[in-house]
Amino acid sequence: MIEALEISPQRLSDMVAERIAAAIMDGTLPAGSRVRDQDLATQLGVSRMPVREALQRLQRVGLIETAASRYTRVTTVTPGMVRSTLDFVAHYTVSLLRMALAKMSEEQRQEAALQIDEIIARMIHSNQGLTAQREVNELLVSCSENEFLANLSTDIGIAIQRNLATSDDEASSAAMLPYLTALRDAVRTGDAAEGERAIRAHCGLPD
Repeated sequence: MIEALEISPQRLSDMVAERIAAAIMDGTLPAGSRVRDQDLATQLGVSRMPVREALQRLQRVGLIETAASRYTRVTTVTPGMVRSTLDFVAHYTVSLLRMALAKMSEEQRQEAALQIDEIIARMIHSNQGLTAQREVNELLVSCSENEFLANLSTDIGIAIQRNLATSDDEASSAAMLPYLTALRDAVRTGDAAEGERAIRAHCGLPD
């Protein structure tokens, strides 16, 4: 059961999409499960329209699949999808880092490094490595000051987190610690090349 939404100035269909995505990632809506817009609307306390819009959005990023007049269901993440997602994450994060560093002053780099330290501390406490990775990427998006990227990044982050969430949380967090630490150091020093090496190593790509 998905909890009802509270009133927020955020666009309603976006709130619904984020709530459904969270339910998919935490297993409330497991892979292969059928979803019905009326059932979700009732659980969330909204009309069917924002639910339909949310499901269409989640379909575009691969969390939902539909067959006309047959089903709407949660997709299954295959090993091939995990591998292709890791490949994408490597190139995407390198781009984020380079775009952000090109915009940031020395003072901004130091502040961003402190924010990454805070993300790492939360990760250690909560053992949520993939959430931490998403938060760091969102920070880099913000630092890049690129409106086009900002419009796309939320959906990209949702898809990445879901596709990689098949790994064990504890192992994910343990692997994420040296990676995020290296990324923090690259941000602090403004060393995009060193950051790229850390990103590629973490994603299993050759240097």
